[in-house]
Amino acid sequence: MTKNTLIKVLGLAATVIGAGMTLVTDWVNEQKMEEKIEEKVNEALAKTDEEES
Repeated sequence: MTKNTLIKVLGLAATVIGAGMTLVTDWVNEQKMEEKIEEKVNEALAKTDEEES
């Protein structure tokens, strides 16, 4: 394998890994946001229930 081929393969691998990590990071951030939203909704519902009682 020549140096040029090796450099191209490494560059392609780095690009694929970078894109994959971006997708995973986006998914994790979305999951965290959904968790925060659910927590806030539950807090608001609990507060509403307390006020009604």
